[in-house]
Amino acid sequence: MEVAKRRGLLRDDTEYERCMVEAAMFQMPQQLRTLFCVILLYCNPTKRIDLWNSFKAHMVEGFMQHVDAQTAEAMAFYAIEGKLKEQGRSCSDFGIPSPTSVPYSFEPKIINKEEELRIGQEMYTMLNQDQRSAADDILAAHRKQSTTVGSCFFIDGSGGTGKTYLYNTLYHLFMGEGVHVMTVAWTGIAASLLPEGRTVQSRFKLPVPILEPSTSSIRPNSKEAEEIRKTEVIIWDEAPMAPRYALKAVDILLRDIMNINVPFEGKIMILGGVFDKFFQSFDSQSDQN
Repeated sequence: MEVAKRRGLLRDDTEYERCMVEAAMFQMPQQLRTLFCVILLYCNPTKRIDLWNSFKAHMVEGFMQHVDAQTAEAMAFYAIEGKLKEQGRSCSDFGIPSPTSVPYSFEPKIINKEEELRIGQEMYTMLNQDQRSAADDILAAHRKQSTTVGSCFFIDGSGGTGKTYLYNTLYHLFMGEGVHVMTVAWTGIAASLLPEGRTVQSRFKLPVPILEPSTSSIRPNSKEAEEIRKTEVIIWDEAPMAPRYALKAVDILLRDIMNINVPFEGKIMILGGVFDKFFQSFDSQSDQN
């Protein structure tokens, strides 16, 4: 058995442990929790509890500044639970027990604006010329933003050109300035790469499948509507993959919530993705037909 493992013939959790070790050296606790969720959801590790116990001390660090160790661990657990529930799963699915000392409702979100701004500024220095130009235009648009005029940007670029890095940079810069940002993507994998990322259908409560008359189930007086109401910037990755009815349904939802008849409720809307993939898929289907 051990010989087979050393020769790479059998798979174990070593690669995931190494991944978490490296991430713990450079990533913030929030990013580490997101990585942990990605491993649980898409990598099927066998020793999930061991992975949790080995790295939970790193994943709770951000909460330890405000609460005791026991409460911080519970907060980290519920933060992970929330991310898993966005994908239709829970910690119990992976054998990770919930803390008994803190109720589930105790899940305050603590934002350190100074730390967010520091991260954003540090990431900004690493942007290339095209990324920086886009970031500058978007930041300038927000500073000039009017509640009666919406601004929509599209970030185009093939895979590996740094779109996700740009989204994350903008997120931290805006959060550091006290600007509420909402991040979404069409698929769960892409959403997991964004801070606080969720799928479009989960965040905006859109039906499956989305058809022309489809609308969101969010009501103007709901908690979800209040969160959207406070949002000033929406980052939407993989936009070309979404049917146009999804964008239309979100636009209608935003107008209804704020009762303002302007595109996207006057918010900064940052769409991104690769149209090339869409056209390649379309051409392939046309050839088959």
